Amino acid sequence: MNTWPGGKRHAMEQDEHERWNSSNYPGTLQLCFDCGEPTGHCEEDSLCIVDGDDERGPLCEECYRTGCRP
Repeated sequence: MNTWPGGKRHAMEQDEHERWNSSNYPGTLQLCFDCGEPTGHCEEDSLCIVDGDDERGPLCEECYRTGCRP
């Protein structure tokens, strides 16, 4: 699970964000639930598949489009 500096989610300047990500992989980078690759999205625009009460995500564009599972 991704973590935030000081354990609390907050806005960061771009240079602070880059420093944090470079030493805390994956930093704030969102990774795909199915394949583990970067999603290219953030929390506000995450791609998820909802089936009844089951929600799977966040997903990258490819896994979202194909609905694949590892």
